[in-house]
Amino acid sequence: MRNNNSAVSPVIGVMLMLVITIIIAAVVSAFSGGVIEGQNKAPQANIKGTFSISEGMTITHAGGEPLPTKNLIFTIRDGPTFGPNLESSTAQALDLSKTTVTTERGTGPVVTEQGTYFMVSFNPGSTINIDPEYCTCNISQPNVAPTDFEDNVEDDGYTYNGTQTVAWAHCIRNQDSIGKSFILEVSDTEGHLISKSDVLITV
Repeated sequence: MRNNNSAVSPVIGVMLMLVITIIIAAVVSAFSGGVIEGQNKAPQANIKGTFSISEGMTITHAGGEPLPTKNLIFTIRDGPTFGPNLESSTAQALDLSKTTVTTERGTGPVVTEQGTYFMVSFNPGSTINIDPEYCTCNISQPNVAPTDFEDNVEDDGYTYNGTQTVAWAHCIRNQDSIGKSFILEVSDTEGHLISKSDVLITV
């Protein structure tokens, strides 16, 4: 008498496939969870700016998480009101040594001349100030400033008499830029965008 095992093989095959599928799913799930947990989450904050060609610039932490100053990059770039496709070519990181902040330690720049941080954390309610003299195009936007800027600018810092009018038109501290807007971005040193806002240029 012969045993008929022909029906057993397909059942075993299906069970093996199910086991393998479950193992693969478990491995993928564990790996994905580890990757997600390993990624640093960008902090959340609302950063606002004001800009006046006569009074300078302010950057205010309007709410959200405290931000470690050493990890921050403040970038300005011309907005669409200056013309199309200028955001990349006019991007400029702000020099934090040209700023003023008031903390429990007193008043000083965000970053000192020695490279230390006078303001360790940018907290809700804190404001960074940039005086008008440090908002001139050759300081705040050296990548777009006319090369003859210093020889052809009036004492007010925002009236230019040179011939490089195309470059001058990209400068935010320019009397002809009143009413236009530029973009203020705050990101961290890992490339995470924390905040992006439009800043109106006023008198």
